[in-house]
Amino acid sequence: MGNEWEIVGNEKNMKDDDTKKEQCDKGARVDPEQSDHERNRVEEALRESGESLFRNVFENHAAVKLLVDPDTGDILDANRAAVNYYGWSREQLRRMRIQDINTLPPDDVKREMEKARKSQRIYFEFRHRLASGEVRDVAVYSNNITATGGKAILHSIIHDITEHKKTEEEREKLIRELREAIDKIKTLSGMLPICASCKKIRDDKGYWKQIEEYLRDHSEAEFSHSLCPDCAKKLYPEFYQEE
Repeated sequence: MGNEWEIVGNEKNMKDDDTKKEQCDKGARVDPEQSDHERNRVEEALRESGESLFRNVFENHAAVKLLVDPDTGDILDANRAAVNYYGWSREQLRRMRIQDINTLPPDDVKREMEKARKSQRIYFEFRHRLASGEVRDVAVYSNNITATGGKAILHSIIHDITEHKKTEEEREKLIRELREAIDKIKTLSGMLPICASCKKIRDDKGYWKQIEEYLRDHSEAEFSHSLCPDCAKKLYPEFYQEE
């Protein structure tokens, strides 16, 4: 009798185990439509999170930033730093085109945007006009990003390099002036063939020139003519009679 209950009990336990296993198997099988829905929901959440992060970085970044449509040049958006730099409100900038700011001819601006859209170039130097009318030199880092729906947008970061350009131009001017001065010094250095009698100087082409003519051609010196006392006595003795 005891063995019979034991067998029955064992059979019951086996049936319970089979039931649990079947329930687990059913739980492991996921509906494909439900899986796709869940994946789409996660992807949408990630996309929204990424867009929110980009918006936050774009809006609050200290650098001047613009979002530009490469097909039309329309300014799609501008961050707070851009509003402060250019002097127009955000709404005004959104109604403008980059051609209204860039001093290049519109066709040239279009060609440069096309280079950025195709990633042929990412660094540019332009001159941008401010709301005050002042024109500033700027360095622009521009790259192509893809918005929802596959639309191409130029994400441009603008740095003012006006003072740097002025310093560079002044340095180049100083270098040119120094080179010109060195060239003039070199021109008048070395051995100068001079006639022992008439004091003419022979130039590089073999021509004999008066010394004042030679110096005038090879320096910035100017001459005014007069007579030294010895020559004056020799040429005009009547005016220099000995006492």
